[in-house]
Amino acid sequence: MQSDDRPVKSNLVINLSAVIVIWVLIALVGSLLFLIWIVQKAADDQLQLEGALVGSVASASLVDPLLRDDFPTIQARLQTIVDALPDVVFCQLDSSMSSVGAEVSVGEREALSSWMSGDTEGFVVFPTPVIVNDPGPIQIGLLRVGFSLEKIDAATRSHVIWVCIGLGLSFIFVSISLVYVIRRVIGRPLTILDDQAKNLAAGDLDTPIILDSQTEFGHLARTLDSMRVRIAEQIQSLQSLSEELARSGDSQRIMFRELDHRVRNNLAGLASLIDLSHQNASGITDFAESIRGRVHAMSVVHSMLSQEHWDPIDLAGMITLLVPPGSKGTLEMEQNPNVLVPSQQATACGMVFQEMMANSLKYGAWSSGGVVHVIWSAPEVEEDGTRRLSIHWRESGGPRITGDVSPGTGTGLIEGFVTHELGGSLELRYEVEGVRHDLVFRFKPNRS
Repeated sequence: MQSDDRPVKSNLVINLSAVIVIWVLIALVGSLLFLIWIVQKAADDQLQLEGALVGSVASASLVDPLLRDDFPTIQARLQTIVDALPDVVFCQLDSSMSSVGAEVSVGEREALSSWMSGDTEGFVVFPTPVIVNDPGPIQIGLLRVGFSLEKIDAATRSHVIWVCIGLGLSFIFVSISLVYVIRRVIGRPLTILDDQAKNLAAGDLDTPIILDSQTEFGHLARTLDSMRVRIAEQIQSLQSLSEELARSGDSQRIMFRELDHRVRNNLAGLASLIDLSHQNASGITDFAESIRGRVHAMSVVHSMLSQEHWDPIDLAGMITLLVPPGSKGTLEMEQNPNVLVPSQQATACGMVFQEMMANSLKYGAWSSGGVVHVIWSAPEVEEDGTRRLSIHWRESGGPRITGDVSPGTGTGLIEGFVTHELGGSLELRYEVEGVRHDLVFRFKPNRS
């Protein structure tokens, strides 16, 4: 991995430096072209200005000698202009005075020879009239001042060369400075981040990732450090979760054994209920109706226990779910306090209420749209932790009870569940207005 990371990092700095240097070079080349154009234009403007100025000064100095026909003075003054100005290669004066009718030419022989022969390509000539005011302006001559393009171009090239040298030195200085800055600003932080990221990749979650910088690299370092902290927290959380899963696996094995035990008990109880219902049934319809209600009660209790993960279940909720679907009456539990039924006694408790509801639906208040009141108070806690709960079952609005009531299979089941499974007692009364049952349940502490 190290042999792969280093070239990538180096190439990044090199490529970035090359791109910046190329852009600087392009900018400098553009600046150079623009400066050459500026220098050339300045040279042309300077030539125009110099030509006009030289012609104006020279023509003014030739007026008096020309009027006096003083040709030696004219020639001397024109020669002085040629000698003083390097770019001027010849001066020519044509007199328009009839009395004189002469021409004076001074300067370089080759330049004068070319000019006289009509070869004007290598020269820039500025004609200036020689004027005398007497009394109005009168042209008495024409002065031509010739400049050499070769000398002017040589001077321009000299300026351009020095400009190029200056820009070249500036380019070298700027390039070296940029490369240094890039390596300092980018290369050094990358090296530090690379080393710290390798430690993080190697599993070192204790060493913080620190980069003292306010740039994007500093932000990246802080982001990597936050990621390191989150990874450490996630690893710790996964370790805790692994331990919790191990404990949960043990709990699930215990729960499965408990579930297996309860299912076997429920199946055994169901088989006993089927036998008992069959022995006391008056017919197939009666047998089917009784066994359906009892199986429904067992199913309701089992579903509630499963939803609560075999923890204690709510008594009022269980009674509400046990109400037969075809009931025409009303169930009222008023404002009873919350009571939790231990999981190991929930099935027996549900079967007791199912049998009383079945009797009410078949013979009691619910057979004619009456009301069943189920009332209890807060349970009393005994010394061993057992909760003693008194429940009162009251029916009203049903058919009047006349004569003696013979206990049936349901009553026997109620007595068996209350006394054996729930460890309590019961008093079943059949009064004329309706049944009055008083039951006592003793709920044992729920097994973990």
